[in-house]
Amino acid sequence: MNVFNMISSFFDNESYRKNPLPQNLSKDQFAAINIGAINAEQTEYYCDSLSTGSSVEDIKENLSDYYDITDRESALETLEWLFASGHRVYFDLIKGAISGRETQIDGSGLDEDDIARIKEYISNLQESLGDLIGYDFIKLKQPADLYQQSIAAWDMGRLVLVTRCCFDAGYISDEEAWHYIFNARHLSQESYISWEDFASGYVIGRAMWSGNTMSLIGIIAITQGLLKDEESPWKQCAF
Repeated sequence: MNVFNMISSFFDNESYRKNPLPQNLSKDQFAAINIGAINAEQTEYYCDSLSTGSSVEDIKENLSDYYDITDRESALETLEWLFASGHRVYFDLIKGAISGRETQIDGSGLDEDDIARIKEYISNLQESLGDLIGYDFIKLKQPADLYQQSIAAWDMGRLVLVTRCCFDAGYISDEEAWHYIFNARHLSQESYISWEDFASGYVIGRAMWSGNTMSLIGIIAITQGLLKDEESPWKQCAF
């Protein structure tokens, strides 16, 4: 299956945008920034600097609309949530049932909102299984492989994106931003062994969150580009 043929006109933006004022990032800084490469490509942000290259006005609007971040306090709260728990806590609750390894979901301690989210996420994953298997994000060609997966990449990719936006918005310092970005890289390295493994975790997390939509197909296209294109930031640095 060739996802690029399916959505050849879905993305026509410039790939791997670079800051015209290079920041001379170290190899580790560049690799850490590109834990958020899927998100950076989706939003057309720079791939080689802490700054995103977007306007402060647009960044503040997006942070408010998508993450309820409006100031330093809400910024730090969201960054801590992404690092400490994020959506992977829901995935870890449901992956046993979806994979067929377990018959029940432990709902103890969950409120009505959590239960509603879990039902939505189960439905989203079930409707996305065909594409996840077809594009080899589930490697064993069967739902049981979900039990071995982690979606930490979904949380860590967004942690890098939101961190960069919060820095550009003036909500956090550059020192604080690098703290969260390197935390995202370290947790990713604990969870995966390669960019390919990281990509699978990210796409599965996105599928759980959004379901089988055109936006998911777009994310798959971005991910495959990052893995295969020799100009990709992922090809320029070790995981």
